[in-house]
Amino acid sequence: MTTQLEATVNHGAIDEDDYFRGVSAGMPEGSRRVIDGLEKVKSVYVTCGRDEALLTGFNRFLERYVATRRLPKQEAECFFLVGPSGAGKTSAIGRMLREHEALRPIRKPYGLAPRYVSIKLKGYSHPRLVGTQIIREAGYGLVAKMGRGEVWDGMAGILQSQGVFLVHIDEAQHLLKRNASEADREELANAIKGVAIDTKWPVAFVFSGLPEVLGLPVGDQQVERRGNFIGFADVAMPDERDLVLNILSEMGEPVGIVSDHFKDTDLPERLAFAARYRYARICQLVEGALQEALHWQKTRLTIGHFAVAFERRSLVYGQDDKNPFLAEHWRHLRQGSFLTVDDAPAHAS
Repeated sequence: MTTQLEATVNHGAIDEDDYFRGVSAGMPEGSRRVIDGLEKVKSVYVTCGRDEALLTGFNRFLERYVATRRLPKQEAECFFLVGPSGAGKTSAIGRMLREHEALRPIRKPYGLAPRYVSIKLKGYSHPRLVGTQIIREAGYGLVAKMGRGEVWDGMAGILQSQGVFLVHIDEAQHLLKRNASEADREELANAIKGVAIDTKWPVAFVFSGLPEVLGLPVGDQQVERRGNFIGFADVAMPDERDLVLNILSEMGEPVGIVSDHFKDTDLPERLAFAARYRYARICQLVEGALQEALHWQKTRLTIGHFAVAFERRSLVYGQDDKNPFLAEHWRHLRQGSFLTVDDAPAHAS
């Protein structure tokens, strides 16, 4: 008898599309229908003013990089996108980099060659491992043979050979331990600066992450002299009420679920409050509500869909007084999800 592990070993790498089609086929019929709908919902990206600000700031950064490309020993400049958890940084900058005309891959005889690489840190990673990941993402196949000191020292030349001039590091706050020593910080600073000001192939660095990312020591730790900064703030209500309505409308459109009737209600305010006024969390709750509507085959969102979606991401089931979509005095609740059932509400001042 062949085990699942043996089958995987014998057949090598799996085809992800086929694999998850098999998973989907094992779901109930109603779930398969919802999965098809959710794929359409998840493909929607609702643009707003912050995307324009991000693109403008990035273009200014890129202009300076290209203009000084051939000048020797330029000071290292880096681009920072910062914001709180749930602000939507990863989606926004990923979309911008993928769609930017200047970063389109180059067609070569063997296929498409990227102009930039993007990596995402999932926790603290030693600088050498980060450098290895960058080089591997650029398509360089000999990284495993490189010694400890060669990764960052040789990075500029390797990226030049691959045609990569820009490196994006997401969740970049994980580049340093919270209790990093001065020696650790200096090692990282020298590594980044050395690649960024290489006289033959200076590399542009883009960092995105929590505000702690601004503590990265770039060059001589004077980040303010070397940085280009964009910050994603919380969604401001009532000024950005139309943005919340646009999110509702545009995410529901591909599955034919309407939400125009919420325009003259307090649902947009309740939604923003429940999501801590964070863009990505607002989208997450809308997605959850649409999932509920898809299950019930409804073409019109209701407050009940949002209430259930919120329950599934918190522990307020059966406690309507703690559900911001049901509670009469919802403004007195603590923002976000209640992770313990005995949390006391925090009254607004």
